Amino acid sequence: MKDFTTPEDISLRGYEYVAVKGDEIARVVTMDTSGSTGTKKRLYFTEGDLRQTVEFFRDGMRDICRPGDRVAILMGSPSPGGLGRLLEEGLIEMGALPSLLCFPADYGETARALKTLQPDTVVGLPVQVRKLALLAPELRPRTVLLSGDYVSLAATESIGRLWHTAVFSHYGLTESGLGFAVQCPLRRGQHIRCDDFEVEIVDPDTGEKLPDGAWGEIVFTTLRREAMPLHRYRTGDFSRLLPAPCPCGRPGPLLDRVLGRIEERRKPVSIYALDEALLRDDAIRDYEAGMTEDGVLRVTVEGDGEKARAILADAFPRIPAEVLTGVISPSPKKRSVRT
Repeated sequence: MKDFTTPEDISLRGYEYVAVKGDEIARVVTMDTSGSTGTKKRLYFTEGDLRQTVEFFRDGMRDICRPGDRVAILMGSPSPGGLGRLLEEGLIEMGALPSLLCFPADYGETARALKTLQPDTVVGLPVQVRKLALLAPELRPRTVLLSGDYVSLAATESIGRLWHTAVFSHYGLTESGLGFAVQCPLRRGQHIRCDDFEVEIVDPDTGEKLPDGAWGEIVFTTLRREAMPLHRYRTGDFSRLLPAPCPCGRPGPLLDRVLGRIEERRKPVSIYALDEALLRDDAIRDYEAGMTEDGVLRVTVEGDGEKARAILADAFPRIPAEVLTGVISPSPKKRSVRT
């Protein structure tokens, strides 16, 4: 048995990892590899696998919302077995009242829908939820859950301040069955689905297993996956394990903040550093970024371009920057600095 399973293994030989008969497969998800290039990955799920995810969402959301609460889901697919539908099912089982709005296609339209719904809880991508909070600051959801992309401290602070709300984070990926770890009610760390995963942190370069408290790459082994069990799967994401037990009383290890993809973090300017710098200013609603061949950071800003120039000059004094202004279209894809 190999020491690790990698995204490349799944791209090239994915069906070799399938452990059930073809008629037992209930859902197949086809997705790009990291960076949206190369051979696509296919992930396979049985009804039992999907059921485990619903149960995780049902139990994990109990710390974030209550029975009878209105919950706006601003992400995921409405198709059977899709993220939005699985979360909706879990919320219904715990007695909440979910509305599956999916990813915003028009921020103004979504803001109007939220004003009509008046949700107690909002679930969505960090940058998109922050933009909606800027458009509709009069909303007062009691809680917000951010997932699906890097959760910056800047976006968390902005949303919490604008909406006077408690902001939580969730980490998951398709390979983990969408659910993986949700933030503790004390917001110390993220509680892992410890019945479903064995989690390690390894050195990204050597693969050496690291002790609790050390930062490195998240690696997981599935414990109950039916269709596609994975052994020591390298996620490419950067975090650390916090020592147990948690002050909230729950057993098992805690995952600290996930600081993004290691590949992106190694760029001269990462999307994560830009998030932390630009999203602290309410005059900047959204942005896109790329690096030109001659090393110029080109940023298109929706909002105040002059403020963006000043922020970039202060945060990255050695990187020449060009700032444009424009409207940024909604996108559910993970963001990165284009090179």
